[in-house]
Amino acid sequence: MSTTLAPDTRDALLDELRRRTTTPGFHYLSADHLTRLNATMADGAPVVSLYLSLAPEMRQGGGWDRAFRELSTEALSKAGEHKAAVQAELDRIREGLDAGLPRTGRGVAFFAHEASGLFEQVGTAVDLPTSVHLDNNPYVRPLARVRDENDRFVIALVSAHQSRFFFSQIGLVEEVYQLDGEELAVTDFATKDQRQDIKADLRRAQAQKSAHAAHLIAQTLDARHVVYSAPPDMDASFVEALEQSTRQKLAGSFACEIHATTAEVAAAAETVQRETEARQEMETVEKVQALLASKSVAGLDDTLDMLNQQRVMMLVVDDEAQVAGGVDSVSGMLTSRTEGTYEATGGTIEPVSDLIEHMLDRAMAQSATLELVRSDAAREALRPHGPAAALLRF
Repeated sequence: MSTTLAPDTRDALLDELRRRTTTPGFHYLSADHLTRLNATMADGAPVVSLYLSLAPEMRQGGGWDRAFRELSTEALSKAGEHKAAVQAELDRIREGLDAGLPRTGRGVAFFAHEASGLFEQVGTAVDLPTSVHLDNNPYVRPLARVRDENDRFVIALVSAHQSRFFFSQIGLVEEVYQLDGEELAVTDFATKDQRQDIKADLRRAQAQKSAHAAHLIAQTLDARHVVYSAPPDMDASFVEALEQSTRQKLAGSFACEIHATTAEVAAAAETVQRETEARQEMETVEKVQALLASKSVAGLDDTLDMLNQQRVMMLVVDDEAQVAGGVDSVSGMLTSRTEGTYEATGGTIEPVSDLIEHMLDRAMAQSATLELVRSDAAREALRPHGPAAALLRF
């Protein structure tokens, strides 16, 4: 009895994941999205970056529609000679919204520039500020605080008759695949004990095939962690069948009914997800502390210096922190100062109200990973070092 997915089932799974991540529609915010967005530079007509809150009140009574029309008016007033091109981008965004809002979540972002082949739709579980921006590259800064390297989970519900797989990021949970189990073919020639043995073999095979599916999903969607729910007689078979790279991502298990709704699955898995993130945050802060003499820095000014030198491999910040700072008008370097002259260039320091947001944006532009510290224990451990720290590339 095969313990891995049949080739046609494997191909169907990968095709479904490919469809979900490449076809028009609302996608999860991934490192690949950010890399492509940050690499886009427009000549002539600007990139249109549009953010729309999807809080409950915006989903009712045409709230999002009114907000979109107001943003369209604002964008066209800024478009100047490119009004026709901006209108065309707004029409494409409108078509995307009319095709269907994200089923869950509280925000959506669009990035559109037809000349460069750009049209990205990203749904988020957290609220986004309703705004529109026209520039020669996508405006991604509002996404900074919803991008966390540790908050990408595969959630697996394993059962003999059907296994279900979900992907979760920042609490936004979507079912991505279902794997049906094999049914026992009862014959007159099988004794009761034989039927029990066959059932046990089928359950073990389903657990092992589910492990193969979980591995492919985690690998394809670049998940950082895997959590699962399985009956006691399938638990060990599922875990033991996971490939080593995926088993290392296994973060814990939880109890959930196999026919639960997506919302019920999200609620059931939330505790183990939050515990996983808190543990990972603490490990990251402890790693920063251990490497301070060589491969890490802590404190706002030292972290800014490393960002300006493009040496940051992982930026660690207190997610609740908001500090004022500045940007050098000549070089774009970040500083904790809010006024005066940037010594290295002689440029004027332009004040910014939220320096942390600019730091996150700069880190993403440099392909650095992010650790947004949210747990009480990790925040307390980071506090003596200030609101920011970094692990370094060199």
